[in-house]
Amino acid sequence: MGKEREITIEPVTRIEGHLGVHVKVDTEARKITDAYAYSPMFRGFEIILVGREPSEAPYITQRSCGVCPVPHALASVQAVDMTYKVSPPPMGVALRDLVHGAEQLYDVEVGVLNLEGPDYSEVAVKKFNLEWWEEAQKTKAERSDVHCFATIANIMTALNPLAGELYLRSLLVQKAGHNMVSIFGAKHPHVHSFIPGGIAKTNLSETDVKSYLTLLMRHIAFTKELVTATDDLLDFVLEQGYEDVGARKTNLGSVGAYNDPEAYSAEYSEMTDWSRKRMVSPGVILNGELVTTDLVEFNVGVREFIGRGWYSSDWQQEVATDPLGNAIALEHPWNKRTIPTPGKYGNWDSKYTWVTSTRWWNWKGDGRNHVVELGPLARMWVTAKAKLIPESTGNSLKFELPAALIPGFKYAEKMEFEWKIPEKPNAVERIRARAYYHAYSAYCTLNMVLNTLGLMKAGKTGVWTHYERPKEGIGFGAIEAMRGACLHWCVMKKGVIHNYQYHAPTTWNASCRDPDGNPGPFEEALMQTPITETAEAEEWKGIDVVRTIRSFDPCLGCAVHIHKGKQIVKHELLPFAIPL
Repeated sequence: MGKEREITIEPVTRIEGHLGVHVKVDTEARKITDAYAYSPMFRGFEIILVGREPSEAPYITQRSCGVCPVPHALASVQAVDMTYKVSPPPMGVALRDLVHGAEQLYDVEVGVLNLEGPDYSEVAVKKFNLEWWEEAQKTKAERSDVHCFATIANIMTALNPLAGELYLRSLLVQKAGHNMVSIFGAKHPHVHSFIPGGIAKTNLSETDVKSYLTLLMRHIAFTKELVTATDDLLDFVLEQGYEDVGARKTNLGSVGAYNDPEAYSAEYSEMTDWSRKRMVSPGVILNGELVTTDLVEFNVGVREFIGRGWYSSDWQQEVATDPLGNAIALEHPWNKRTIPTPGKYGNWDSKYTWVTSTRWWNWKGDGRNHVVELGPLARMWVTAKAKLIPESTGNSLKFELPAALIPGFKYAEKMEFEWKIPEKPNAVERIRARAYYHAYSAYCTLNMVLNTLGLMKAGKTGVWTHYERPKEGIGFGAIEAMRGACLHWCVMKKGVIHNYQYHAPTTWNASCRDPDGNPGPFEEALMQTPITETAEAEEWKGIDVVRTIRSFDPCLGCAVHIHKGKQIVKHELLPFAIPL
């Protein structure tokens, strides 16, 4: 090993500021040799929920995030459906999913163009990879007939924070997503209409659905520009030798999304069947092989170790089996408790984070715990490989979006899309998959609108199922948030929550070292990542570090502190003006 340098970036910028990264770099080999991702903030929502009625959980848990509250609300209300043993009518399922689809559309635009895009903008590339900029000015954009940017440099300029065309137009289109959510969710962020047994939308009309469709067409028009510009940019970045940045093993997980409204039920025993009818497929890929598409099997395999987290594992095994009789581990969220035990900051050899160590136990296969990545890349990969839907070929997803003649958008014709399984997970392919997921979500949401109109035509307009609340119950809810699988578990005793646990996608992706010493997905993706900055080693700022982390699109904040040994460099600029 050559000379070693340590860099700490905390918090990583641009969204929700409770994540830091500490890396060790071999400056001669120009590679990261070790990495620790950590969160310095504890919130305790799971503790707050104990003793409350389960029906309150969807309203409280979605306060975890103002960017993506709907997946928490949806996963939570599904967990409560199961706990109460009440299945919504088809229209209730359909309207919930229309709310979810609308948020997914706006959230991709946030991620690709406002959070990740600036890392590859003119401002950042000139500062950190100047030779890229010189080449980009000479490189024609192959899909310019759709997005209308002549060169790669033009695309980079369009991603400049607070000034670039794509950056600013994204903010305008996002408004359509917020408005779509509000039609059936009452407001956004933090929807008010999700209730056990369905949705509180008693005055449903065909006009509501048509208003939603009108706004959806804006996303359908914009996604053609978004995907083609992203493809051109990322193809160029790969040509600069970026394929190993953020690369890790092909261990991926998805719980699926976008339900068949006639199939969904709150019965755990029926979950395998109805989840396989989702337009986004559930499944787990280990070492590149699809090992299951069974959501029950996924649930049983979840294990949440304390690992190097600032918590205690002093809890009891209260749930021994799931409703089908499958053995449930002590570390499963139906048993796990949230017991904070604050520790020392920066102690990398011991406990160092408020994030736990979530793993997937391949209980029907090799019997081992696996470090599994969640996110758009994972769900696109699983869906393409599973062949549970007509759009899946086994190695790609193929679908078509219709013509959309909308003033202000550049391409009106219909367009065919095909997302192909890449060679390996890396920073570039995570962003590409997110862009394609925008197009695929638009496709799925358009189909859901047509299904909703079909339900109305058939007279199936009921949105809620009456129920008598039991005193005891157990539930599990799972849906794909933009950043990956969102999972909620509820145990009810004496009519109130006895234990409630939930996982945001970043719970998995930012997980710490497990009891066997294995790093989490962020950490694993950083290890062996090459450093591409053109500056001398002592001036490296860590652009490849944050490009890797932001490719997962975690919840981050709007300031940066860089530690160089005992020296701390503060960047006190406008939040989005900071290239890092």
